[in-house]
Amino acid sequence: MSMKRVAVINLKGGVGKTTTAVNIAACLGQKGRRVLLIDMDPQGNATLHIGVRENGKALLNALQSTTPLPVQDTEFSGLQLVPSGYLLSEARERFSKAMGRDLLLRTLKNSGDNWDWVIFDCPPSIEVLTQMALNASDSLIVPVEASFLGLAGLEQLIMILQETFRTDTVKERIMAVVPCRAHPRRRIHDTMMKELNRIFPGKVAPVVRETVALTEAPQAGKPVIYYSGRSAGAKDYRDVTEWLLEKTG
Repeated sequence: MSMKRVAVINLKGGVGKTTTAVNIAACLGQKGRRVLLIDMDPQGNATLHIGVRENGKALLNALQSTTPLPVQDTEFSGLQLVPSGYLLSEARERFSKAMGRDLLLRTLKNSGDNWDWVIFDCPPSIEVLTQMALNASDSLIVPVEASFLGLAGLEQLIMILQETFRTDTVKERIMAVVPCRAHPRRRIHDTMMKELNRIFPGKVAPVVRETVALTEAPQAGKPVIYYSGRSAGAKDYRDVTEWLLEKTG
């Protein structure tokens, strides 16, 4: 099984980006896959969601010297973490976009090939850290809020990525669009889903409903499947993960 390197990205905050990265990683681990979650956001939200507190210095140093990543074991089956924190923000001054773009990929290659999936949680902006993650990945997962504004933000994201990387193949790199914070009973939901399926045929994952468990799990420092395994949020991310595994083989 070849290693899959996936960047989870959206430039709009509050759409479920980190929630999606953490919970897909945890679900894959629970399914027996070896997973590495790399937190590329200096806010360190994915790190906190796993119950870890770090300042990001170890990751910054690894990138600067292209030495093996500071991988940590977690208490969750199959899941390892490269933690982040506020000091990682220094990368924006230390590395230019052109020179820094390859650093994460080179560092990852120096870290071995011990994983079936590597998942990058990207910052919510096009900056050098995001570009590192995009360059190190071979596909994208795009969480999108199930609303009109969420769809507009998704279209804007694709245009920005096309301009940034001077390519029109961004849509081809998308493995999945994950509708998050969904309210299936609302009229707009059906309209949104039809439009997503029209624009991204075959790439729209099962929806993730907005639930209390998904809101509470980060504070507990656990993925939702470990915080509230029978909740709707846990079921939804298990369904998304099953869909991804069927899609990718």
